[in-house]
Amino acid sequence: MEILNQILPFSVSIITLIVGWLGGRRKSSAEVEVIKSDHAEKLLKLNDQYLIAPLTKRIDILSQKIQRLEQALSRISDCSDEKNCPVKNELKKQNK
Repeated sequence: MEILNQILPFSVSIITLIVGWLGGRRKSSAEVEVIKSDHAEKLLKLNDQYLIAPLTKRIDILSQKIQRLEQALSRISDCSDEKNCPVKNELKKQNK
């Protein structure tokens, strides 16, 4: 009986230690997941701010320029001065 009285407090201490360690491990795993999701969210915001938004703006500008070019090209046949047509002359320069 005396041995049981000596082993019991030691056993309870070890069980408490194991349960505390497991609980702390779960808590730190949850904290790591929260940190990962925060970093992922910040990364998405930075991508949008520094990559997507400027590229979208540039694409819009290029689309407008392409539309203007298409309009100019569609008017080539309407040019009355065939030899001095500015659009045809510019296209010939760029082909060379």
